[in-house]
Amino acid sequence: MSILRSINFAVLLSLSVVLFCGCKKEAPIVIPEVNDTSINVVNYEGVYSYLEQEATIKYTINNDLLTPDTTFTATSNVSWVSIISSSEIGAIEIHIDRNDGERREAEITISAPGYDTTTTSITQLGLPTGDATHTLMFFFCGTSLNRFFKKNLEDAMVAIKAGVIGNNRVVIFRQDTSSKAYINELYYDEANNKCVETRIRDISPITKNEVLSPEEISQYISLMAAVAPAERYGLVMAGHGHGWITREIIESDSDISTYSAGYNPWIPAAGAEVTRDFGESNVRMNIDEIAEGIELSGVELDYILFDACFMSNIEAIYDLRNSANYIIASPTEIMGNGFPYHRTLPYLFNNYGESSDYVGAAESYYKFYRDEYVSNYRCGSVTVYDCSKIEALAAATREVVKSASYENINTSKLQFYEGQPIHFFYDFGEWVNVIATDDEALKNFNTTLDECVVKTFSLDSFYSAYGNSGTYPIDLDVYSGVTTSAPSTAFPNGWMTTNWYNDVIKLEN
Repeated sequence: MSILRSINFAVLLSLSVVLFCGCKKEAPIVIPEVNDTSINVVNYEGVYSYLEQEATIKYTINNDLLTPDTTFTATSNVSWVSIISSSEIGAIEIHIDRNDGERREAEITISAPGYDTTTTSITQLGLPTGDATHTLMFFFCGTSLNRFFKKNLEDAMVAIKAGVIGNNRVVIFRQDTSSKAYINELYYDEANNKCVETRIRDISPITKNEVLSPEEISQYISLMAAVAPAERYGLVMAGHGHGWITREIIESDSDISTYSAGYNPWIPAAGAEVTRDFGESNVRMNIDEIAEGIELSGVELDYILFDACFMSNIEAIYDLRNSANYIIASPTEIMGNGFPYHRTLPYLFNNYGESSDYVGAAESYYKFYRDEYVSNYRCGSVTVYDCSKIEALAAATREVVKSASYENINTSKLQFYEGQPIHFFYDFGEWVNVIATDDEALKNFNTTLDECVVKTFSLDSFYSAYGNSGTYPIDLDVYSGVTTSAPSTAFPNGWMTTNWYNDVIKLEN
């Protein structure tokens, strides 16, 4: 393990980073007004590999302005991008030549009579050179989501085949059964024009105990880093998530303070959509155990991307403040499909892995569920954290709490993020603003929160599979992208054991 202590280990839990501080709310897709003449580009890769390829640029319009003679045309300002077809309204098919040189830019112009001409830009990366600079590690937890994990890997292979990772590495930890797992590597075989998955190591049993220990978490992270050495590492932790709520609380009803007899908050409602909430007992890891496992690995994580429910939770994020430089996580449930890795990987391997665009990665998740996901039920909230600012956020919160007033809190009016009859998670930013009485302390808190939360995106609603399953509104005027269980009465004894409560909320007499 000591050999690995100098390795910089990047956690892959977000998708792309352009550090825009303080810009926080994204409105949902808007239905065009009757006289709207705009052409809105809604879905295209934006960044393409050096390989020769075909691609589609999709756009939306106000269909009420269409006539039988309306024809959309597209033009390119460079010779290496050609228009294959623009005959289908809503889609432009393009061909991109191979690029053996440096990174280059192009502009595609779309026009039609009666509509405003629009121009969108695309980037093609140059031929990659040199050794691996970035390794992405997938840590797939459990087996109940295996059909979705399979789709996640297929999507990742789409990006890998497109050449976006260059000479970099993608390795995965995945379970065959509850007791057996393996580590594989995904790579692009250019000679045969396909993505290949190759076995690195079989692991059996995956744990010597009933659950994964911090030492075992450390072992698997270290092993993935060792088989795919690079200058930077990213970790995607995919599976069922539950924020700060511990395994012990889930497996015991002793702390359920106000639930009716016979109600089990950990079982999804009958007929509910699959989300990545809670999960199998033998891979149910507490947050402090994950943090300890990462520390024991001796690997510094550049970023962690949590493809699991409820992980944008201040009690959990506080425990992970020293585990990575950046964290990408959702305050709500995540649909079973998880992140769209064919959209996300290009941002994680920005400029062939020289950097990661965390904001872009997060936005790819939000846009996928806004524009592409086909279902009446969806979640699309996601947040990017700068972990170096979490201690400052804790200090700013502590100053507000010192003079806080809890007398006038009406929890029924606070923004919540699940469908439980007694809510677990409320909006952290809103809660602090409600309890604050010191204007200067509150001003400092809001400034610090904006610095810690690099960017957050959200639809105007979320889906919950638990409790009263269904779709609930999100008030984007109060949405902060971060949750807390401070106002909750569900698990008071457990919550008061969290490091966040004891370090920040609890005041010494």
